[in-house]
Amino acid sequence: MDIKLELDDMATPFLKYVAENHPKWVSSALKSAAYQSQKAIKEGIRSQAPGGQAYAKHVLDDWHYAKLERALNGSNKSSYPIMGKLRQAVGYDKSQADAGVVTVGWLSQSAARLGGKQQEGYETPMTERMRKAFFAAGMHPSKNKLMLDTRSRQTMAPMVPRVHEIASATMQQKILSYLNGNGARSAASSGRVYRVFK
Repeated sequence: MDIKLELDDMATPFLKYVAENHPKWVSSALKSAAYQSQKAIKEGIRSQAPGGQAYAKHVLDDWHYAKLERALNGSNKSSYPIMGKLRQAVGYDKSQADAGVVTVGWLSQSAARLGGKQQEGYETPMTERMRKAFFAAGMHPSKNKLMLDTRSRQTMAPMVPRVHEIASATMQQKILSYLNGNGARSAASSGRVYRVFK
C-alpha cells in the first residue's frame, strides 16, 4: 500500500486559484508535504505503534532471537526491532509533483513485498534445520509445531489519517508563506527521484 497526496478536486476556490496561477507553489508544497509525511511514517515504525496502533510483539525477546540466529547462521545482532530495517525503506516519489500528485510508500519492490507480508501476517514452515536451531538455542518447540506465525503489523493504513493531517497542514503553511512573499523554495538535497512500490 502507498499513500497518494494530491490537490483534491473539491479544494476551496482559493486553492484552485493558487493551483491554476502558481503551479510551482503547489508542486513545492506537495513535495514538502510528502517529506513530512514520510518522516511521520518512519517515526510511527520506530515507535512500534504507527497511527497509535501498536505492533504485535515478537514471540521471542532479543536475547532468545540472538541465540536462535547464532544457531542458524553463526552470527547475531544486539537488537531485533520490529519491522527490522523497513523504516529506512520509506520515502516518496515526487516525479508527478508538477501534475499535482506525490506518492509516499516503500522505496523498493523487496521492501514493498516484505512490508506487505508484515502488514498481512504470514506463516513460515518449521523446517528440520530450524527445529535443530531452536533446540541448540535452548528452546524446545513441540513435535506438533509445524509453522511459525508472524502476526499482522499494520503500518500504512493506520497512518493515513495522520498523513492527511500533516500533508494538509504543511500545504497550507507552505502556500501561505509563498503568498507572504517567501519566494525561496527549499532546494532538494539530491536531484535523485525515487520511485515507490505497492
